[in-house]
Amino acid sequence: MFRKIAFTLFSLIFSSTVFAQAEASASQSSNVETLLYLVIGLVLVISILVLLVAVYTLFVVRIILLQEQAKATAEGAEIVPEVNLWQKISGLLTRATPIEKEQDILLDHNYDGIRELDNHLPPWWKWLFYLTIVWSIIYLVAYHVFDMLPLQDEEYNTEIVKADAAREALQASITELIDETNVEIVTDAADLEAGATIFQRQCAVCHAADGGGGVGPNFTDEYWIHGGDIKNLFTTIKYGVPEKGMISWQAQLNPSEMRSVASYILTLVGTTSANPKEAQGELYVPENIQEESPVAE
Repeated sequence: MFRKIAFTLFSLIFSSTVFAQAEASASQSSNVETLLYLVIGLVLVISILVLLVAVYTLFVVRIILLQEQAKATAEGAEIVPEVNLWQKISGLLTRATPIEKEQDILLDHNYDGIRELDNHLPPWWKWLFYLTIVWSIIYLVAYHVFDMLPLQDEEYNTEIVKADAAREALQASITELIDETNVEIVTDAADLEAGATIFQRQCAVCHAADGGGGVGPNFTDEYWIHGGDIKNLFTTIKYGVPEKGMISWQAQLNPSEMRSVASYILTLVGTTSANPKEAQGELYVPENIQEESPVAE
């Protein structure tokens, strides 16, 4: 049973150390930081293994002593009480004064009949205190002298950068949900520049570089064949007009790119083209202008 517990604990500790090493490598930590993690993990594993071996050894010794005592009792031998190994270790850890010797450490102070013993601090407590001093030195050297590990403000800034990256990734995934039913025009300079690049690469061959038209219709006037708002343009770009030779672009452009190029095309309305093609389709009046027009009496 004890061996199973020891093996399970060792497996958990070793696997956690391996995972910590893999995570440090994946995050591209510095060599010094990775080495420090490895050393700390190795020391931790060795310390726990030593503790487990010590406990197991004490368990075996106790079993042997009990067997010898039972054998001696069965043979009728007189058993002389001896201090066993566990009692010796307990004495080393606590340095407790036996009750029969408390008079030797009794102080002269008397508080309403209450006397005080001059006991030493337990060695385990002192060694734990010494360990905190050693750890504080390691902490000082690692964090403040050689800058091997980030301080709290650096960790905070790193987490902020990670959060910003996660937010941008989320926003990028949200743009994939754009379709002809919810698309809205964008006016950001970066989006319009991206739309202009796509237009020059994919659309200019049929609609001219300045949007004046060629094989395809003119984008600089206010006449549109399939509607002149952002949703109509997005639909036309996405599904194309196969009967007139315009292909569907949804296999080559993602929703965000189609929104950008549609928004850019709308910026061409009212501009001057070098060789404008004749107007095609119907005059498109935006809905907000229609709502603002006075009603004829």
